[in-house]
Amino acid sequence: MNCYVDSSALLRSLLNHEDAARELVSFDKSGTSELTLIECSRVLDRYRLESKMTDDQLAEVREALRTVLEELFMFEITAAVKRRASESFPTVLGTLDAIHLSSALLWRQSEPGEELFLFSYDRQLTTCARALGIPLHSRLSGLSR
Repeated sequence: MNCYVDSSALLRSLLNHEDAARELVSFDKSGTSELTLIECSRVLDRYRLESKMTDDQLAEVREALRTVLEELFMFEITAAVKRRASESFPTVLGTLDAIHLSSALLWRQSEPGEELFLFSYDRQLTTCARALGIPLHSRLSGLSR
């Protein structure tokens, strides 16, 4: 079993002081898009600039982010990902979510027979994933219903 992790799941784990890496070890492989590093960095910088976290908290969360990202397979935003993201989806989906979902779809396509789960707290992303037959991580199974 494989698990695609998006930025919302990773940030929620990190900001709630949960052990995000521990959550992912039940899967054979866990991966994410390089977009996740960009999105997480932007959120953390915004929190710092808005005084929502101290310098010590920021340093702690950035360290935890680096640790978790080292455990994840990192998908590049390739031409194939961009092409798929520009195509239609069965439900409403924003641009960044389309990049995440396209990465997950191409991963699933590259490993036929391997079950792929999505770990995300983003409602539009999880709704679209379900419409495409991608199951949600068990902790999230009731999220977008």
